[in-house]
Amino acid sequence: MLPSHLNGHSPLARRRPRLSASSPPAATGESPAAGTTPAAGSLDEHDRIYFQSYSHIGIHEAMIKDRVRTDAYQSAIMHHQKFIEGKVVLDVGCGTGILSVFCARAGAKKVYAVDASEMATQACEIVKANNLTDQIVVIHGRVEDVDLEEKVDVIISEWMGYMLLYESMLPSVLFARDKWLKPGGLILPSHAMLFMAPITNPERYEGSVDFWCDVYGINMSALVPLAKKFTSEEPSIETIGGENVISWPSVVKHINCYNFTVEEFKSITAEYKVSSMMLAPIHGFGFWFEVEFNGPQDSSHNIPSNLNPPEIIQKKRRRSSEDTVLLSTAPEDEPTHWQQTILYFPDPIEVKQDQIVEGSVTVSQSKENPRFLNIHLECSPSSRVKADEVHYWSGTSSLDSVASLHTPSEHVPHLKGPSHSSASALQSCC
Repeated sequence: MLPSHLNGHSPLARRRPRLSASSPPAATGESPAAGTTPAAGSLDEHDRIYFQSYSHIGIHEAMIKDRVRTDAYQSAIMHHQKFIEGKVVLDVGCGTGILSVFCARAGAKKVYAVDASEMATQACEIVKANNLTDQIVVIHGRVEDVDLEEKVDVIISEWMGYMLLYESMLPSVLFARDKWLKPGGLILPSHAMLFMAPITNPERYEGSVDFWCDVYGINMSALVPLAKKFTSEEPSIETIGGENVISWPSVVKHINCYNFTVEEFKSITAEYKVSSMMLAPIHGFGFWFEVEFNGPQDSSHNIPSNLNPPEIIQKKRRRSSEDTVLLSTAPEDEPTHWQQTILYFPDPIEVKQDQIVEGSVTVSQSKENPRFLNIHLECSPSSRVKADEVHYWSGTSSLDSVASLHTPSEHVPHLKGPSHSSASALQSCC
C-alpha cells in the first residue's frame, strides 16, 4: 500500500486501477455466450490491460457514488430530453450502463451501449433487470470495432480521466463521432477545458520532505534528496482547496468535441503568464478541468482567446447558472473522484505578491503507451530570469502511484510491465 499522500485523501478519489505485469491474461478460447456475435480483431497489450482494469466493480462504485459526476450527466440528459426522445444514442464506454439507462428513461428509441471490458456482461444483466431490452443493446467490444445497424443522433460518454486527458479515451469518442454521428447530432459532454495554476501546499511538503530532518530526535536529513525526488517524480492525485491556489488559473486547452481532432490530441502546448496573489512558496502546479453539455448549435461556448482567466471563469459561471449544465473539478467546487492533479517541484519557488510567474506546458501521448501522458512543464518566477532560474517538471505520467480504496490490492492493475495480448470478442449481449 502506498503512502496516503500519493493515494489521495478524499473518499471520492478516482481509483482508476493500476495495471500490473502480474495481472492475469484474459481468458482465450472460450465459447461466446448464447446470443452473442464474436468479431475479428484483437486488442493490443496496452488496451487489453486497460479494459481489463475496468472489469473490477470498485472503480464503477467510485464513479457512480460521485454524485457531482453522476448528477451532472443525469441533469444533462434531462436538459436535452427533447433532443434524445425518440432518437438513437451511442454510449461509448458504457461500463455498468447507467448512462444508457438514463437515456432510455429520457425516451431514447434505441441506445447502443458499447464497452470493451467484461463489465459489459453485467451491463446486459442490468438492462434485463430494468426491462429495457427493447431499447438498449449492449455490445461487448471497442467502439472502433463495432458495426452498428444505423447512424446515431446522440453520442454520450464519460471519457475524462485524471488531468482530463489521461487514459486517452477521447480519441475513441472522436472516432465514433466521425463514423456514426449524424450531421447536427448531439455530443455529451460537448466541450471541455483544462486549467492550471501554481499552488502552495506547505503541509504536504513538510509532511513528505521536511519530516526527515528530525525523526524522533534523529537527524535523517540524508533522506531529504530522496524524499524530494519521490515527491516530484510523478503527478500526485489529491484534493486541494481554493486556498492552495495562488493565482487565477490559466487555460491549457479548450476542447470542442464537435470539431476537435485526434491529431490535435496527440500533443498540446500552452504558454501561461499569471500573477501571484500572495507572498507564498510555489510547491508545484495544479491541474483540473470542467466540461459542458451543449448542443452543436450553441455558439456561446466559443470563448475568445483574448479573454483573461478571470473573464473566462466569470463567463463560464454565468452560463452554468443560466442554461448550461457544467461539471467542474475545480479546487473551489465540490470534490469529485477526479480530485486535482498536482505536479510538485523538488524545491519550492519563493514568490512575492503580484510577482509574475510564466512558462509553458506540453502534454502529449506517450509513444510507448498511448494511455500514458508525457508532461513537460517550465516555470520561471519573473519575466527576466537566468537560465538556471527556470524550473522544470518533466516525465511520463502513468499515474501508477494511484492505488484503490475500493479494489483489493491484488486486483489493482499497474500501467507498466509486459503482458500477453489476447483475442478480443465483439459481442451483442442483449
